[in-house]
Amino acid sequence: MLEGLQAVKITDSHIIKPFNCGDLDLNDFLLSDANNYHNQLLAVTYIVENDLQTAGFFSLLTDKVSVNDTESKNQWRKNFRSTLPRNKQFSSYPAIKIGRLAIDLNFQSRGLGTSIMDFIKAMILNDNRYGCRYITVDAYRQSLKYYEKNDFRYLTSTDANEDTRLMYFDLSTLLID
Repeated sequence: MLEGLQAVKITDSHIIKPFNCGDLDLNDFLLSDANNYHNQLLAVTYIVENDLQTAGFFSLLTDKVSVNDTESKNQWRKNFRSTLPRNKQFSSYPAIKIGRLAIDLNFQSRGLGTSIMDFIKAMILNDNRYGCRYITVDAYRQSLKYYEKNDFRYLTSTDANEDTRLMYFDLSTLLID
């Protein structure tokens, strides 16, 4: 994380400091919906902030990577089943979805996005209480390069012309043998 910033889990009593990422939908989620998602047990939002402002935020929720998400059973076998022991093969595997991730305009292009992504990966891997192999995201078209840079792969090509693309990251690539 950039110096002077900390990540804190949002609560009802948390005062959200000024934030503008340039996307009204993401701004509105933080200000109007993040607490509701938390209270309804749908997602957990973390705010990255300093004493003066909110530098960024991200929301996490449970998900899965499923054979039905891929284009074919051959793709499923190649990308997922072949990486796991034969006796542990399922038709879906546990994942954490990044529901929202945004950086304030004042902090963009300073490496905060990559720092947050590294933080998310480490947090999930180090606090893997229930088993989680993948991180998923429905990436906005304008964010695809960011996720590619952070080693996410496309789950399918069937959404290539959509506004969002389903992408995944395999946490096992971070394990040291």
